[in-house]
Amino acid sequence: MAYGDLVSRVDFDMQRGSAFSYTCHACKRCCRNKAIRVSPYEILRLARYLGLSTTEFIAGHTEAGGTVLRSKENGDCGFLDESGCGVHPDRPLACRIYPLARWVSPGGEESFGHMTPHPQTAGVYGKAGTVQGYLESQGLAPFFGMSERYGKLYQRMVDVLEKLDPDELDRRSERRAAVDELPAGTIASMWVDVDAMIAGSSPNTANQASIDEAVDRHIKALEAWLAGLES
Repeated sequence: MAYGDLVSRVDFDMQRGSAFSYTCHACKRCCRNKAIRVSPYEILRLARYLGLSTTEFIAGHTEAGGTVLRSKENGDCGFLDESGCGVHPDRPLACRIYPLARWVSPGGEESFGHMTPHPQTAGVYGKAGTVQGYLESQGLAPFFGMSERYGKLYQRMVDVLEKLDPDELDRRSERRAAVDELPAGTIASMWVDVDAMIAGSSPNTANQASIDEAVDRHIKALEAWLAGLES
């Protein structure tokens, strides 16, 4: 399926010091009819929260090659229940930062904007605080840090593939569209399946590794793979 890009319609006109506040009243309207993209780090946190390996989590709770959380037939997030979010302590970045959105330019400049609210939202917008204060209250620092670590690695991969095949970049949109059409539960790449990627070095301990340890091992494994391509 084709996934709409809600962020493309956001006006990124705020900085960390900009006046902003938001109070959620758990109306759950923001948990419906959205495609929640997830990173390897977010998949890992959700899997550990549920007591699953990342392989099991991807198979049971994702679509689009493991890059999007699976929704119910009525459009609700797969983790939404009567009491609210069933994975709230380890909810993904997109849910955690809502109703804000973050943009980092190729030059590293950061800006923020806010998503268009649901017309019947019970959430209350205001200017009693700052963007920075809201980010801190939602515990976003580790998510931003992991985005930077994996982002640098992803860019390195793109550079390596371009050197190996100059036409590779021209096929990126086609490849992304193909990933979005993969059957639910299909793993598009070992990049998203942390436990499977690190199992090669310690197969009996991969699923028991702490989040930080698993990320470190995953990144080292990806770096080794890229080094092999470069050589």
